[in-house]
Amino acid sequence: MPHEDTVERAKYEPLRKPAEPVSEALETLPYGLYIIGSRDERDKTNGMMADWLMQVSFKPRLVACSFENDATTLKNIRATNVFSVNVLPDDAKRLVAAFAQPQSAAKIKGRSEEASARVYDKLRDVPHSRGEQTGCPILDAALAWLECRAEQFVPAGDHTLVVGRVLGGAVLREGEPLTQRALGWSYGG
Repeated sequence: MPHEDTVERAKYEPLRKPAEPVSEALETLPYGLYIIGSRDERDKTNGMMADWLMQVSFKPRLVACSFENDATTLKNIRATNVFSVNVLPDDAKRLVAAFAQPQSAAKIKGRSEEASARVYDKLRDVPHSRGEQTGCPILDAALAWLECRAEQFVPAGDHTLVVGRVLGGAVLREGEPLTQRALGWSYGG
């Protein structure tokens, strides 16, 4: 018969195998959630959810965002050198769902042929306007926005870091920014 404290300890041990320690540590880093707007060379717009974004310089004002190497938004930015950053308010949890899928459903491995053929127009039902300097989407529901011109593309493993010069921006309303923690999501590890 097992000792009492062994039985007691077993009650509180996780049912799944713990993740690798470095992955667990990286998953504790807090990130905001942003919608990065882009347009392609034919002026078709796209929006993607991103959380690896930060300001990297005061003079000039620069921000950096990390994109998966096969992201449609990265392809658009490479073609036009412009993008927008939409800072989401903490009450925009439902809005984020519109941007949870990649534009091309084929990017998600394991989907059926029929499901993989789907292409999402993530901005179709999302009220937005076009930035004056970039033509990229500015969401009506955003807390704040920035328009940027890409100045550097830095390879970073399975991502590319895009450093953009801030061309303009504004705060649309007061509020707290949405974070991935508020949604219980993690894109780290």
